[in-house]
Amino acid sequence: MADNLARILIIDDQPASIGLLIAYLQGRDIDLLVAQSGADGLRIAAAGQPDLILLDVRMQGLDGYTVCRRLKAAPATRSIPVIFLSSATATEDKLRGFAAGGADYINKPFSEQEVLARVYLQIGDLGQIQALSRQSLDDRDDLPLSASANRLDQRLFTDAVAILTKRLIDPPSAVELAHQVGTNQQRLTRIFREQVGMSAYEYLQEMRLERGRNLLSETDLQIQLIADRVGYRNAGDFTRAFRRHFGVTPRQYRQDGPTHQLDGSPIEEGNDPPR
Repeated sequence: MADNLARILIIDDQPASIGLLIAYLQGRDIDLLVAQSGADGLRIAAAGQPDLILLDVRMQGLDGYTVCRRLKAAPATRSIPVIFLSSATATEDKLRGFAAGGADYINKPFSEQEVLARVYLQIGDLGQIQALSRQSLDDRDDLPLSASANRLDQRLFTDAVAILTKRLIDPPSAVELAHQVGTNQQRLTRIFREQVGMSAYEYLQEMRLERGRNLLSETDLQIQLIADRVGYRNAGDFTRAFRRHFGVTPRQYRQDGPTHQLDGSPIEEGNDPPR
C-alpha cells in the first residue's frame, strides 16, 4: 500500500451493503479491506492495522457492539476509530454504539456524501471535506460526462433504496420505482446490477428477509405477523424464503439463534447473541 493511501476496513455480513460502500469509496486514494463476519473483522483489523473501520451492527455470530468492545480492549486495535452502520435509529441504539467505543454512527440507508464526509473526518482529510462541501450532486458542469453520469447513477440508486426501505410491504412496480427517482426501468435495473449485483426486486427481498430476521431476534411477534410486516402474503411464503436464504426456518432461527449461527455451528463461548 502506498504511504499516502488511507486504509479502511469494512466489516459487514450483507453483500449488498458491502457493494454499496465499495462503490462509494473506490477510486478515492483509499485502500479497502473487507470482512464478512465479526470474527474475521477482528483478525483482519489486528493484522492489517486499518486507519478506520466501518462496522455493521447487526451481524450473525459477533454483533457490531461486541466487535467494537473487543477492538477497544486489544492494545493493537484500541486506537482505530470505528464508525457504526445500522438501520436502528433509536437514541438508545446510538448511545450503545458510543458506549462500546464507536467514534460515529451512520444510519442506513446512507448517502454517498454522508459516508464520505464522516470517513474523511475520521481519517483527518480536511481538504476532502472542504471539497465535498463545495460539491452538489445536481451541479457537475466541471466534471467529465462519465464522472457526472456515475454520480447520478449513485444518487438514483440511493433514492431507490430509500423508497424500497420505506415501502417493504407495498413496494412500487419496477416502472413506478424508476419514475419516482427520475429515470427509466432499464437504466435503474442496470444501476442496481452494477452497484449490488442484483435487481431492485432481488434487493427488496434481501431487505425484507433482513428485517424479518431482526424482528425474530428482537420481538416476540408471531411469525405470521412478522411475515405481514415485511411484505409476505402468508407465513408459509416467508418461511420458505427465509429457509432458502438463511438455511433454517424462522422458528428454528428464533429457537436456536442465541446459541447457534445460521450455519448451525455453535457461537463461541462469551459471544453476544445475534441482534
